[in-house]
Order: sequence, then C-alpha cells, then structure tokens
Amino acid sequence: MSAPLELTGEDLTIEHVVAVARERRPVRVAPAALRRVGRARRMVDLLVARGEKVYGLTTGFGKLRDVSIPPHELERLQINLIRSHACGVGAPFDEDVVRAALLLRANTLCRGNSGIRPETLQALVDLLNDGVYPYVPQQGSVGASGDLAPLSHLALVVMGDPGGRVLPRGKRPSQGIVRGACAEDFVPCGAVRWEEAALVDAPRFRPVTLHAKEGLALNNGTQFMSAVGCLLVHDAVGALEWAEVCTALGLEAQQGVRDAFQPELHRVRDLPHQRAVAVRILEHTRGSEVLEVLLNPGYLRKARHALAEVGDHLRAIHEGIPGEECGRVDEAEARVDALREALAELIPADDDAPAPPAVLALRGRPPREQIRAYEELLAPVRREATGLLLLVDQPSFPATPLLREAVVRVISALARAVPSAPPVQDDYSLRCAPQVLACAHRALQHAAEVLAVEINSATDNPLLFPPEPPGGFASMTEEDYARWLAEPKRAEGLARCVLGGGNFHGEPVGMVMDYLAAAIAEVGNIAERRIAHLVDEGLSNGLPAFLMESSGLNSGFMIPQYTAAALVSENKVLAHPATVDSIPTCAGSEDHVSMGTIAARQAAQVLDNVLWVLAIELLAEFQALNFRLPLRPGEGARRVLRRLEAAGLRPYSDDRVMYSDVQRVRELLRERPPVLGGPA
Repeated sequence: MSAPLELTGEDLTIEHVVAVARERRPVRVAPAALRRVGRARRMVDLLVARGEKVYGLTTGFGKLRDVSIPPHELERLQINLIRSHACGVGAPFDEDVVRAALLLRANTLCRGNSGIRPETLQALVDLLNDGVYPYVPQQGSVGASGDLAPLSHLALVVMGDPGGRVLPRGKRPSQGIVRGACAEDFVPCGAVRWEEAALVDAPRFRPVTLHAKEGLALNNGTQFMSAVGCLLVHDAVGALEWAEVCTALGLEAQQGVRDAFQPELHRVRDLPHQRAVAVRILEHTRGSEVLEVLLNPGYLRKARHALAEVGDHLRAIHEGIPGEECGRVDEAEARVDALREALAELIPADDDAPAPPAVLALRGRPPREQIRAYEELLAPVRREATGLLLLVDQPSFPATPLLREAVVRVISALARAVPSAPPVQDDYSLRCAPQVLACAHRALQHAAEVLAVEINSATDNPLLFPPEPPGGFASMTEEDYARWLAEPKRAEGLARCVLGGGNFHGEPVGMVMDYLAAAIAEVGNIAERRIAHLVDEGLSNGLPAFLMESSGLNSGFMIPQYTAAALVSENKVLAHPATVDSIPTCAGSEDHVSMGTIAARQAAQVLDNVLWVLAIELLAEFQALNFRLPLRPGEGARRVLRRLEAAGLRPYSDDRVMYSDVQRVRELLRERPPVLGGPA
C-alpha cells in the first residue's frame, strides 16, 4: 500500500483525489493543519462561552439567521441541522464519488477556518481510511449553500445517527469500487456494527457528537460537485486521448487525406492545443500504407465479392442447361478464373498476406504518378472484366439479369479502385477534428484549474480567522495562544474575526462543468458523424454498406450508428447549462443558487455517453480497416488493433449479437490508449 497522503488544506491535487477515491490510498492530517484547526476551535469555544451572537454558532440558519439559540441547545441545533438537511433523493452516488467528497471535506477543514474540533476531523479521516461507504443520494443539491443535502447524508454517518446508512461488507464485490448500488443495499447505522461496514479488520472510526458550529462545518461547501468534477476531469483526459486515436483510425478507415493535420496549417491559427492535437493524430498514422497508397482495396474487395457472385450464377446456369450448350458458360467461367487470378496479384485472398510488391513499390510517390501506375496495373484486369460483360451480353448467352448485374458491379468497382484525380480533402468530421478536440482540451484545462483551487479552499460559512499574535503563530505554544486569545480586550473583538460570506456558492465549479459538458458533447457529436460516414456506402470511399460484404442479408453496423445517434441526442439535452437555471430557496434569502452539482452530474453523464460513442466508433473502425487489407494502417493504429484483438474482438463476416462487443471496447477505454512511439 502506498504511503498515506498528508492533508494540509493547501496542496491537494486531482491526482491525489483519484488515488484516494479509487485506489484507496490512506490519508492523515498534517500536524500543522491540526494546529490550525485547534486555534479556530478555541475561537468557537470562547465565542460560545461569552454568549456572542454569531451566525451558525449561536443562531439558526438561512432565513432563521436572526433567531438566537440558548447555550444548552447548541448541540441539539447541530443535530437538527444535519437531520433536517439530509433529504436527498434518487440513486446513491458511486463509492468513488463519496470517497472523493469525504477527502475534500476533510481537506477543506484542514485549512482551519471552519471551527471544527480536531477529533471530528479525525473521525472523517478514519471513516475514509476504514473504507466505510455511506449512502448519499445524488439529487437534492442546488449548489448553495454548497451541497447541503448530500453532505448532510455524510454527516449522519459521522454522527452515527440512526438515519444514516452504510453499505455492509457483505454487499461489496470481492474487489474494486462499488458502482451502481441501490438504496436498498445500504443499512441504517444502528443496525450494523462498524466492523461489518469497514473494509479493515480493526476499524478506527467511532461516531462523534457534534458541538457548536460543527454541523455547518460538515454540510456547508462544494465538496460533492467538486468530487464529481475531479473524477470527471481525470476520466476526460483519457477520453480525449481515445478521441484522437479514433480520429486517426477513422482517417485510415476512410483512406483519407492527411493534409489537414500538418503542423504548418495549425501554426497560422495557433490556438492552445490545436496544433498539438493535429500532430498527435498525425503521429498515430506514421508508417501507414493505407494513407500512402492511392490504390483503394475497398473497391478491389467489392470487385472480388461481386466476382464470386458471378461465379455462383454461372455455376447455377451450368447445372441447368444440357452439356452440349455449355461452351459459352465454360468460356465465361474461364474468364472469371483469369479475373480472380489477376485480382489476387493486387489483393491477396489471405488477409494476413502482405501487400504485393507491385502495389507497395509506388507507396509515397507523387499522387499523379501513382494514379498513372495503378491505372496501368489495373488495365488488364479491367479489359478482362469488360470482355466478360461482352460475352454475357451476347444474345445466345443464357444470362440472367442477376448475372449481368454482378458483372457490372465488378466493372464499376474496378473503375473506382483508383481515383481519377488526387484526393484533396475530407469531410469536416475528419478535417476539422483538431479544431473541435482542441476546444475540449481547453475546456478541460480550465476546469482542472478551477478545481485545483476549489479543492484547497474553505467553502463553508461563516469562516473563522483566528487573530495572529505579534510574533506569529509559531511564537506561542497552543496553551499560550489560548490564554492570549482569552484576554478580555482581545476576546471582546473576537466576533469580528468571524466572517459571513459566499464561498459556498458553487458557481465556479458549476460554470466550468457546464462548459466542459458542452465541449465533451461536441467530441461525441463529431465522433458519431465519423461512424455515419463509415456505414454509408456513398460516403465511405469504397467500404461496403454498413461495413458488411453481404449487406441486406446482414444489417452490420446499421444499429450501432443508431445507438450513437441516440447518445449524442441525449447529450444535447444534458449540455443545457444548469448554472443559468437558478431557483430562489430558503424563503428567498438564498435568491441565487448555482445548481453546480446538477452541472457536474450532467457533465459526468455526457462523458459516459461519449465514451460509449467512442467505443462504437472504435469497433466500427476495427471492422472497416479489414476492408483496407492488405494495406496496413500506421504504427499507432496497429497497436490499437492488436489491443482490440487481445480483448477477444474479431471482424464480422455475418451478423452476431453486438452489444457485448461494444461493452468490451467500452471497458478497454477505461485504460489509456497505447503510447505514441515505440515498436508497432
């Protein structure tokens, strides 16, 4: 197990959050943070002892801020606060989100501005280290005063309140983070021993009784929206890397044009990330035979497939006529055999065979030179196919309409196997991918910057600012500081060191989550368009309809594209910004709220949908690239294809159940894509 992460309240990173939330890295409170927490707590105790009227310490909350609470009711005030605010609804947050929120709450308390007791902070840390999974419903937060409802559900467990609920160990999988649990899987705190809820054999956590200010210190802040945001930002990094890989594979599958990815083009519009994205996509195609050879294997395969149909029709005709009338059919069959042999010189029947030397010899040559040379290579094959058509078109030949149609398809495919002119540029879903993906990278970078500040901020209310002695805090022991603080003249002004404000307002997080949701949704939109190109025979540059040679009999990738379309359509709804939809709460005193947690949850769902779209795209490209054989894609693409094959994926020759393959690719996307460079 890795060394414990030391919480200071000042230097937590998104990577730390992921390590604690998903890898169960243990945590501890830094000694300096404990001293800060102790100083603020002495302020609270002194203010309560003096009977000062301070919001949240000795008054009610929200609209009830002017109602004074007598000293003997202060503990009950905190308990009532948590119980009344724990009213979330809906499915529970996954365990990694709850663990991240626990970590973030503990870290913000380490700043020493919240007035919590050190033992209450330690209870949070123990709960996290013990691996207890509290029940926290996802819905019910308006994002100001922070995440009141979800944080209150956490606080119920910290209190050991009968209304709190935890997941017993017996409901957990053998390993990993719990996802998709139901409310019914959790049991009340009073009905389970901590040994049954913890993942460790000797749990350290014990419930605490909340004292003055501690309820607000636990439930007032932005930790759930930030927890969702941190995990989302981490996962989105991998998603954008895969989107770049998919773009590169889409370029290969379409046998497209790489000009749009050249660095000099992006240097003259030097927006952050755009040139870097283009270069990475280009690098994935390094060493590509598909993109450096203008002979189109897709059309050669169509010719071969149609020629097989011609052979089938001829055999059927042969069987249905007397032997003495078979001469012309025999001649046609001989032409088919000759055509098959001639095609094999350009596209071997064995998909594992390398491209013929005559094809590869022209690789990388100037386009017009390639076109002339491949036209010469194809000329004898085309003449043979034309001769076959002239033969079956003779009045005396016992041809059927289906036979003639198949021969025409052979000729048509051969005619398109070499472009008439050098290809110039692709459609926008390929050509403009660097521009679109760069926007997502910029949004992701901005979200990460905001979250890096947020997870190291004090976000409850009110906040305490203990006065600093003349020689600095380090000049006094804790006991001396307590005596210095309690001096009458200083104690009289202590209430002015408690500031009410709005750091709990989730607008910073909510705004960047809305921004990120829109940017990630666009990653899915452009990916779905690339899928649509691959399945459309009129757009895919020689690929068969719906990526199946026997389309009609097979539906192929028709419906996966429907699924991708449904997902991106759903994302268009989810990308509606939550932060612009404020609804006043608390009898109008909280008259502008952020909806930041809704924004974060929507963004997380958008990303999940996009990952499914990318899984469908990757599977379609895996299928499509088989129609570009014997030409091989670039080194980066080959590494990805090998990873897919290692996961058990195989090309489709006939329809089969597809959702399991899509799920398999989706699981693969949890890992980062193969690194650029290195052996292919």
